[in-house]
Amino acid sequence: MGYSEGWPGGVTPVHMADRLLELLDAWRIEGATPIGIDMGGQPALAFAARHADRVRGLVVLNSLVLWDEKTSWEIAILRRFAWNRVLLRRMPRLVFERALRTFLPPGSRLPAELRRDFWTSFRTREVRSFVARLCAGYQGTLPRLPEIYGRITCPTLLLWAEHDRHFRPAHAERLQRLIPGSRCEIVPGAEHWMVWNRPEELARRILE
Repeated sequence: MGYSEGWPGGVTPVHMADRLLELLDAWRIEGATPIGIDMGGQPALAFAARHADRVRGLVVLNSLVLWDEKTSWEIAILRRFAWNRVLLRRMPRLVFERALRTFLPPGSRLPAELRRDFWTSFRTREVRSFVARLCAGYQGTLPRLPEIYGRITCPTLLLWAEHDRHFRPAHAERLQRLIPGSRCEIVPGAEHWMVWNRPEELARRILE
């Protein structure tokens, strides 16, 4: 999202996985290790299942990967298309502030410049419309995604925050049972945006 140009066509995790393949072809990258967090987790999983010959490994962090697993009430509301359209169109500041409060550890704040950068992008109508499309595309595809998890054969690491308020570790534990040979690590004390405040630890775990 951010300041990139809008993408035409579908916005399901499968569409995004196929777009990633186009990018790898354009960059002449034969093999890669996708690392997907939050809404990047589903496309990373779909890519590993659909394009096994291009995947060296896979890492998934704090994502909604199972349609019937319990989430926070905020995510439950945003999964209802009519609700997320209203909230994103009419109350962007409320959605933005609530995301920051639930993604970061209590008392933690983003640097002012980064916060302004995020808000400047998110307040744009086109960006919020795209987020609404993403939510609808993901929600419609999510019930069918578990069917392809069993086709993932690359080394797979599931890194999950112990205190993720939106997607509890139960998501990772169930996902591990669906991906043969996958490894699950729960990061003690971590919150949803652990890539922001625990980068060295996550980098070490991924490299290992």
